[in-house]
Amino acid sequence: MSTERQAATKGTLQKAREQLGFIEKGKEVLTMKRDQLAGELNKLLADLGRRRKAVETLFLEAFGSAKYAYGLLGYDSFASAANAVGMIEVRAFPTSVVGCIMPNVEITKKPSTEHVPSPTMMKVTSKLSTAVVEAIELGVIEAKMERLARELMDTNRKVNALEKVVIPKYKAMIRYIEEKLNEEALREFFVTKRMRDISRVTKERKEQQSQI
Repeated sequence: MSTERQAATKGTLQKAREQLGFIEKGKEVLTMKRDQLAGELNKLLADLGRRRKAVETLFLEAFGSAKYAYGLLGYDSFASAANAVGMIEVRAFPTSVVGCIMPNVEITKKPSTEHVPSPTMMKVTSKLSTAVVEAIELGVIEAKMERLARELMDTNRKVNALEKVVIPKYKAMIRYIEEKLNEEALREFFVTKRMRDISRVTKERKEQQSQI
């Protein structure tokens, strides 16, 4: 129903009230969704700083170990040991949080270092493997946060639009129709009363004339 001035009828008023009730329920659902999205975002945000710091530390330690191993073993041995590391395998799939589709990644196979020949390189590859796994998990968290933040902003805009624009317009329209119906009812009352008074006076005059 358009929120432009509607015909002031009881049917229009009933329909407007029903639609307002439906819109208000929709706003309540969106408000709950907004609160849940904000809660999920805050959980991830609380974990984000710790994970970033941990990943940075892991890569710095791995880089230090790699730098030492490279100087000790030389390029050929370093490259050969690096090639001996098994590939990481992951499975990407979507997840849903209150209707928000988010990316998720499961590490199905971590990098294998069992074929690395040098104990020095074993230490390097182990640290790098751990850092890469943590970096992937960090990337997933950041991607989830981006999706949640976008969905949160979109939901908040909808709630604000309903709360500040749509619902007030419907309430104003309902008040307008109620006022018009009250005016019409009052006008009908006075017209009816006037007609009764005229009818009564006419009847009295006829009775008086019949007695003469």
